[in-house]
Amino acid sequence: MTLWRECRDCRRPLRSETSQALGYGPECAEKHGLKPKKRRRAARPRVRRLPAPVTPDPDALPGQTELELFHHQATLWSL
Repeated sequence: MTLWRECRDCRRPLRSETSQALGYGPECAEKHGLKPKKRRRAARPRVRRLPAPVTPDPDALPGQTELELFHHQATLWSL
């Protein structure tokens, strides 16, 4: 088996024994598909944080918090 001293693609010096056996550096070997790409670490699961519950105002009237709020369009007659 021939050991290469420099990369066959970019002519940079090869340092590791596996690169010398392949004849390509790590970047060039990955580019040519001779070396598997590096695996990415799995993402951590995101923790969904819920907002803190809001306690009702002690001065509120019963049923006041259950009223539906909707927008009233001002008309000429309501002015």
